[in-house]
Amino acid sequence: MDGKRRQLGRSCPKLKRPDGAWNPRHGTWYFGLDVEGVGGKKNRMIRGGFTSSTEAQNAMDAVKAKAAKGIIVNDRLTVGDYLREWINGKTDVKPKTVALYTGHIDRYWEPHLGHRRLGDLRVAHVAAVFDAISERNEQVRKGRLKRTRRVRIVGASSMQRIRATLRTALSDAVREGLVSVNVASLVKLPSGKSPKPLVWTVEREERWREKVAALVAEGTSYARARDLTPAPCPVMVWRPDHLAVFLDHFADDRMYALWRFLSHRGTRRGEACGLEWHDFNKKARTATIERQRVNVDGVIIEDTPKSEAGGRVIALDEGTVDAFAAHRKRQIEERLAWGEAWVDSGKVFTQANGEPLNPEWVSDEFARLIEKCDLPPIRLHDLRHGAASLMLAGGVDIKIVQETLGHATLATTANTYTSVYPDVATAAAEATAAMVPHKPKKGA
Repeated sequence: MDGKRRQLGRSCPKLKRPDGAWNPRHGTWYFGLDVEGVGGKKNRMIRGGFTSSTEAQNAMDAVKAKAAKGIIVNDRLTVGDYLREWINGKTDVKPKTVALYTGHIDRYWEPHLGHRRLGDLRVAHVAAVFDAISERNEQVRKGRLKRTRRVRIVGASSMQRIRATLRTALSDAVREGLVSVNVASLVKLPSGKSPKPLVWTVEREERWREKVAALVAEGTSYARARDLTPAPCPVMVWRPDHLAVFLDHFADDRMYALWRFLSHRGTRRGEACGLEWHDFNKKARTATIERQRVNVDGVIIEDTPKSEAGGRVIALDEGTVDAFAAHRKRQIEERLAWGEAWVDSGKVFTQANGEPLNPEWVSDEFARLIEKCDLPPIRLHDLRHGAASLMLAGGVDIKIVQETLGHATLATTANTYTSVYPDVATAAAEATAAMVPHKPKKGA
């Protein structure tokens, strides 16, 4: 520096020795290198702060070595810039998947890692994001953050999906030569295995109702007490008598055919909302699943089924066919009542004016009806678990159950969407014992 404490830069007289050679003990070293950036564009990379010419030379050689392997060495590209460029060009996945990726980027990756240079991203940086999520979870559990639709516990399976978004993006970055290692794949997280569905046995229901009654005795309204009393498991399945009570209670409901269809055939809500009358074959007693209605960032769109196996023909029982016929008659009456204001959507299940259903409304309406007939709570999606369990309890081959539900693999059906009713398990135990010609001693 000079007398005014200004940097002298290259003009500093101490940079060189009296013989004109560089002084290795004064100043710091930089190197400049033309490197290839995204899209083949050449960028001038300048890096400095090295304590010696040898250190600077080694760093430059390392950069050249990466470039020689086809890795794009661009120290200006941040994680945030890359993720935005990546998601904007993501055209090989469904719109709902793009919305999921975007949500993860907006809520987690951009705020925590967006400022970091992509080439400097390390495992520790990604792990720190999940540490922050876990800390926030603890604040929610302790009541320091009020639970809302946007503020809630981020479970293990959700963390796995959040990590999957970054892992997918970085896999593309590796393929494009932007980075050499996918650090997201190296982060260890708790297993995201889905919880095993539980049946609302008589004992479980009694314990749940006792907790509800205790809250009511303390002055809580019954409806609020139901909301505050958690189920034994996030995924619960009604007993057959529960489903019978529900369907009998709402036999005259204008959406009765929808509830019967979902509970007996286990279709996804978006598939049911997308069903059109030409998909229904009364004579063959079938319904063809060709499309689904899904919510993407608050906008309902129609898309193909979730997977290739999702496009399928579903057999219908006689009672469901009759329910469809009665529903069709009611819809024709509604069409005549609405006149020119009727919306000819062609859908089987519609609003009173013919407009297609919003899948979110179906879930909300189902929750309202459960409370109205005072049954233990389940989610709308749990009807899918229940349908699988009913089919297996009825002796249906698991391969047929898989095809009915539209699963890509038999393992998904066997591991996730089935639960055993107690009476069925008892009958199986007795049937097994009956196979053994053993006569127990009297009085034993």
